[in-house]
Formats: sequence, structure tokens, C-alpha cells
Amino acid sequence: MALIDKNIALIGCGYWGTIIANNLVNLGYENFNVYDSNQLNCKILKKKFKKINIVKKYEILLKDKSINIFFFATPPSINFSLVNRALKYKKNIFLEKPGFKKITDFYKIKKFKTNNIIMFGYVYCFNNYIEFIKTIINQKSLGKILHMSFQRQNLGPIRNDVQVADDLSSHDLSIILDIFKKLPKIIYHNKYSILKKKISDISNLHMKLDNIFIDINNTWLSPTKVRRITIVGSKKMLLFDEMNITNPIKIYNKYAVYPKIQYFKKSFFQKKAQIYEGKVNFPKVKFVPPLKKEIQYFFQSILKQKKPKTSLDFAIKISKFLSKI
Repeated sequence: MALIDKNIALIGCGYWGTIIANNLVNLGYENFNVYDSNQLNCKILKKKFKKINIVKKYEILLKDKSINIFFFATPPSINFSLVNRALKYKKNIFLEKPGFKKITDFYKIKKFKTNNIIMFGYVYCFNNYIEFIKTIINQKSLGKILHMSFQRQNLGPIRNDVQVADDLSSHDLSIILDIFKKLPKIIYHNKYSILKKKISDISNLHMKLDNIFIDINNTWLSPTKVRRITIVGSKKMLLFDEMNITNPIKIYNKYAVYPKIQYFKKSFFQKKAQIYEGKVNFPKVKFVPPLKKEIQYFFQSILKQKKPKTSLDFAIKISKFLSKI
């Protein structure tokens, strides 16, 4: 079975919907269907992508059996109603993370018996740099992993229906879950609601996964955009700086060790860390737009009728974790 443009519907034509539309066009799908409750958004999108087909009512998409692939770029607060109805009409679902606002909505969807594909948009699970880091960790090239630090900061966009952790930490948690196949335990979490009383815009998570300490720092209130992962190993250290276009990944041949005290002279009364420093390596990893790769993977999952790695169960684990903080 071949996928064609007219099989596809994009629901939600705002910021992220426009990005999905752009990737669909770049993949050669130009005549897909779009719907937004705000029809002005559809018209704006039509000016950018001339060949798309605007649909005025959601029900038209649902009742058309030939349209069986639904991309949702809609707010979590309204997603359950939209997705629940789409499943009743046997549509394949691509839903941008975090998916739903309530953890109970995930379980309601899970009870829905369907053979159709439900995939959540955790784009970093399809990032070639993250795939490289995953390989480095699994090969133990850094030695024993001691600490991981995730920094995800920018100025806005401030969400109205989710916390900053739901919006940004979910990316980092998806990376952790993809690499280690499980999530850490929370040691401590502090968050600040500065612009809105019930919506936190700064979040600091301190966690532990087996013997690895993990920190996640997220904020919508930063003057600069930061996307950085630091990994401290017993042999080497790795830095992934997504904003560094030239050398996003650096592997440092440096680490700290404490020598045994008996090897010091009597005049030396305090332990001192010895810092080993070697060369810095800049691995070359081929860049492929992660969302493009993610969409292709979604299409292949439909064609092969194969459960995607960012499945409903994957999304439940992350949302269940976030519901605790």
C-alpha cells in the first residue's frame, strides 16, 4: 500500500502545525488536507503551501475513509476529544507531545482497542546526534556514567495549558527513556511560577537512575536559547551543544581522580583532585532533520503495521512521571 497526499490530514495550523506542514511538503506530500477551528490559520498556511486542501469541518475528515493518517498539532487540553473521535473512525494518529493534559486521558485511550498506529511526537528520539550519544553510552566509551545534565532554556513561548516541565522536560525525559529504557527516580524538584500563578515557567529536576545522578534545568524565561547535554563519565566527558552548528558534539579526554593519601608526603595535609587532560575529539555526525526522519518513521510504522518506539506506552511513562512533580 502506497501513501499518497490525500490520505493525510493535518489538524492544527499554528506554529508547530506549520513546521509539520513544511516537512510534509519537503517529503513530497503537497496536496494533504488541513483543518483548524480558526480558519484564518488555514488560510495563512495556504499562502505558504499553495497545494494544500482546506477542510472547513473536522467531521468531514473523520467521515472520509480515504483520509486515514491524522497529524495533530493541537493543544493538550483539547486533544483527548479530537483523538478519541479519530480512533472511532479508525485513523492512524501522530500526536505531538506531551499528548494529553491528564494522565487519565492516556489510560482511556489505552483501553480503546485498535489495530491502527498511535505515535507521539518525541522528536529527539529521531535525532542523529542523540542516536550517536546513545551508541557512545552503550559502548561504554565514556566509562561508567556518573552524571548527566540537561539544559533547555529559551524565551517563550509561554504555554497556557501546560507547565514548563511538561513542555520542555518531556524532551529530556524522552532521551533518557530512549537510552536507558527506564526513567530515573526523583530526588528533588523545585519550580517557580513567575508570569502566571498556576503555570510554572522555571523547573529544576534532580534525579537518580541506578548510580547515575541526573539534573534537568528548563525555563521559558531565558534571554538566550540553550540546548545542552553534559555527560560525565569515569574516563571521558561529552558535551552536546545543539546551538553549536560547527561542532555540536565534543568528547573530552579529561576526568578527575583522587589519588590515595598514602602516596603524599607528610607535608601534604589535604586531598587534592588530579585532573587528567587529553585531546578534545569532535565526532562528525551526519545531520538529518529529526522531524523529517520522525515523519518517515511514522509512515513506515503504518505500512509495516509495527508499533512505534514512541508509542502510547512510551508517552504514558513520561506523562506518569511528570504527573508526580
